[in-house]
Amino acid sequence: MRRIPREWLQYQYLDPEKILLGLREIARTFPLHELHYHSRTLRTRNLRKYGEGRQAALFCFGMSQALGTKVSFAQVERQDYDLVATYELDGDVNFVPVQLKEWAPDFLPSPEPLQVALDKLAKYADSNDLVVAFHLNRETKVTLSELSLPRSIGGLWFYGCTEPSQNHWTLIGDLLKEAVAYEFVHPEV
Repeated sequence: MRRIPREWLQYQYLDPEKILLGLREIARTFPLHELHYHSRTLRTRNLRKYGEGRQAALFCFGMSQALGTKVSFAQVERQDYDLVATYELDGDVNFVPVQLKEWAPDFLPSPEPLQVALDKLAKYADSNDLVVAFHLNRETKVTLSELSLPRSIGGLWFYGCTEPSQNHWTLIGDLLKEAVAYEFVHPEV
């Protein structure tokens, strides 16, 4: 059994479904379309932690659907990870450090190819516990067999919406093992 840092047991773990429902309610209630793009999409310096919280909730909600059990998360800013996910499976409570990454929309400044973004994961040397969750946030086709994947991390997952309303999502992983694609629907009230 792997040792769990004591501090991980003290974190407040959030329900991703509740977070996503709350954010969806905000989007329906307030005229967000009137805001500047970076504010509307939680990309400003002051809102960035909420944008990362949304990404964490989307990934953990998708993982909940894939595993068939609730995956909760605690947002923490550490050197190698942005959150700790926790879930119970077969009577064991599991904790996983997760680094969030985003392949940002190509209309934002400095768009880079996905391979360049993946190559940057080499900095996480000897991080066999670390899972990297990559939000593919652009309309594109990705050919997995053409990608060179990092081997110094514990897991690699891609997730992204499959249509403009952001109701339907796909989660693909673990790309470092035998990858499977999971479809999931954004929670609704």
